[in-house]
Amino acid sequence: MKLLLSTTNALNKWLKADLPRLPTKEGQRVGVHSLESDVQTFCWQLHIIDNAYKSRYKTIIACEANSRFTVFIPVDTKLTLDELAACLQMQWQYSLAETLQQLRAIPNSEIAMLLSELSEVNMDTHWVKNTDLSISGHISDAALWITQRLAEQGLNEQTDDLRTDLSIHLNTQMKRVKNKTKKFMPIVHMMDYCQDILLIPNDDKAYDVDELISNLSITQQPDTTRYNH
Repeated sequence: MKLLLSTTNALNKWLKADLPRLPTKEGQRVGVHSLESDVQTFCWQLHIIDNAYKSRYKTIIACEANSRFTVFIPVDTKLTLDELAACLQMQWQYSLAETLQQLRAIPNSEIAMLLSELSEVNMDTHWVKNTDLSISGHISDAALWITQRLAEQGLNEQTDDLRTDLSIHLNTQMKRVKNKTKKFMPIVHMMDYCQDILLIPNDDKAYDVDELISNLSITQQPDTTRYNH
């Protein structure tokens, strides 16, 4: 399976990488292709921000193309492409588990099984320099959450708890994609996608969408019990 990681110009510059652009068809703008995940390709848009003006502490924001599931990777030193890909793989699965546990719609044993199965999916990483403009707004919103929360708490860098709580909050909010009227919840779309790539039939889904949504009130009060995996 292909893991397609798309970096903005800002992140590409910070990484000091010479990444290729996605092929452009006639009439298409260069460098602003839309991304779409499917059972063959898992797509993420990545961007980097300063935690404060010209701070050496930064945050890489990664947003999955279909679900808009968002995770944060704090950095204060340069990463290689391989290191960043590994950090993303670890962080999105950790955030998935934390969010599912806080929603309390799936037993911990089933969360652990899901993570185990996902870890066995072979990912062939590909990097490109590209900005999906339809995802940029979601990333900008996430960036604002980060900078405001850090400023309020007088912090230069994100703590593990702050990063996790922000991710849970954003991934359990109802969202709408441009040109589509129906709202959706990122965690639900991400779960659907995970079970699609694991070839789990709809009738065998390990969660109930209505139960996930009805448990949203729980996310308003951070859970002090963390899921270890």
